[in-house]
Amino acid sequence: MGDHEKGIIMRLVSIINCESGMVLAKTVFHESGRKLLGEGFELTNKIIERLADQGVTHLYIQDKATEDLLVEDSIPLEVRREATKTIHHHFQIIQSGQKASMFESRMMKDFKRILDMLISEVKATKSLMNLLSHIQVHDHYVFSHSLNVTLYSIALGVKRGFSEKQLYEMGLGGLLHDIGKMLIPPEILHKPAKLTAEEFEFIKKHTEDGFDLLRKQADVPLLSAHCAFQHHEKWNGKGYPRGLKGEEIHLYARTMAVGDVFDALTTNRCYRGAMLPHEAMEIIYADTNTHFEQTAVERFRETIAIYPIGVTVKLNTGETAVVIGYNEHSPSRPLVRVIKDPSGHELPSYYEVDLMKHLSIMITECDAIL
Repeated sequence: MGDHEKGIIMRLVSIINCESGMVLAKTVFHESGRKLLGEGFELTNKIIERLADQGVTHLYIQDKATEDLLVEDSIPLEVRREATKTIHHHFQIIQSGQKASMFESRMMKDFKRILDMLISEVKATKSLMNLLSHIQVHDHYVFSHSLNVTLYSIALGVKRGFSEKQLYEMGLGGLLHDIGKMLIPPEILHKPAKLTAEEFEFIKKHTEDGFDLLRKQADVPLLSAHCAFQHHEKWNGKGYPRGLKGEEIHLYARTMAVGDVFDALTTNRCYRGAMLPHEAMEIIYADTNTHFEQTAVERFRETIAIYPIGVTVKLNTGETAVVIGYNEHSPSRPLVRVIKDPSGHELPSYYEVDLMKHLSIMITECDAIL
């Protein structure tokens, strides 16, 4: 690698590892699409604390290392902004209690329009899904979660060879799968402490309440409504609300279940911090054939970027590297750029290692501090 002093890398850094004086390499957005902090903004301790309090877990930071790394959003900003704004607007109407008119034609036209956009973008993207590339401050977990689950579900549907009709039905199911949560009192839905047994039973009712709302709407396919009903069922029959088992669970719901849990694990919540993708996938692997259908997990593993571009990793050789590319057929073995020797000293010139071609070299630690 040439004179790396001239270049800037987008390094993905945990908010707990961010320091005053670091410079943002990617803009931070509010959930509504409003820009909060722009690229080039110099962080202060106060700003870092405020972002952490608002649920931001990682930031892309400028760092001299190379001159050619570009982290692209899987979904174009304008599409994501339009989708988030639409979900935010209509879910708030539902939450306000205007149930009589909530599925007026305009609402469903809006959902269909953004769903068509999302399906088109997911099918066109050449890179693996990397939703971490879009840093957001969340006011309401359900809104952003609904968008992410929709994106994961569409991507999985494409991977499983679904037809356009199936992608639409499952995509709409993804958008609306948590709609029943709009009927849960905010003090329970956003409670930071452990839920009581009674409160958890209240939360569990969102599957039945959501299905009850959706199945009465002429514009909502019944199979989309079943996504709301069945997304918490488990492959071994120990889920809810009906304790369905194996293929008793509809294909859409058991496909969607993987993305639903993955997004929950990789998003900061009021009661715990977010995990990185590889950590979330370890939990999902462990629950294969108990919580999840094996085929859904295998297809999801082929779809998701387990190690996001820009994240710092330690190798079993002791060296420090930065992930700079994906291997489409093996996301767990990315292309890395080695930047420090085993003693922690910065190398005079960096070099790349394709972990698919060097199978004895493995990632032992992720999100390492540089």
